[in-house]
Amino acid sequence: MIKTITTFLYISGVLALGRLIPHPPNFTPILAAAIFAPYMVNDKWLAMAVPLVAMFIADIVIGFHPFMLWVYGTIGLSTLISYWSMRFGRKYIQLGVMAFVSSILFFIITNFAVWSMYDYYPKTVEGLLLCYTMAIPFFQNTLYGTIIYTTLITFMVVALSRPVNYTYLLVVNKGKDYANKYF
Repeated sequence: MIKTITTFLYISGVLALGRLIPHPPNFTPILAAAIFAPYMVNDKWLAMAVPLVAMFIADIVIGFHPFMLWVYGTIGLSTLISYWSMRFGRKYIQLGVMAFVSSILFFIITNFAVWSMYDYYPKTVEGLLLCYTMAIPFFQNTLYGTIIYTTLITFMVVALSRPVNYTYLLVVNKGKDYANKYF
C-alpha cells in the first residue's frame, strides 16, 4: 500500500514538474498521462486521479483560475474515454487515436469555457468561432505535446518492462523483425 502511494505521488510530482518547467503554452505531459494511465492502472478512478493530482499540485504553484473545473473535467473525460477504448484494437493505435481525440476535446471544451466565462469575445456564433480561431496556436502545442509525450511514455514503458539485452540489442541486431513482433 505504501509503495503504491509513493509511486502515485512520484508520478504525479514528475507530471506536475512538467507543467512547472519552462515550456511552450499547453505543451505538457498531462494529457498524455491521462490517456496512458488506464493502461498502467486497472482502477479507472485511480488512473484519473494521477493527472488530476498533478494538475492540482502545479496549480498550487502556478495559481488557480476560474475555469479549472472545465480543464480538470476535460482531462478526466480523456482518461475515461481512454479507459473505455482499451477494449478495441491494438493499444498503440488506440494511444495514437486518443492523443488526437483528447487534444481536440481539450481544445473544444476549454475554449468554449473561455468564450462563455470571459468578455474577450462577443457572445455570438461569430464570437465563438473567433475564440476557436485565436486558440489554434495553443491547439498545435497541445496536439504536439500530447503526441510527443504519449510516444515517450510508451517507449519508456516498453523499454523498462523488458530486460535490457532484449530491448535494445535485438532492435539493433534484428531491426524490422523485432519491431514487427513487439510494436
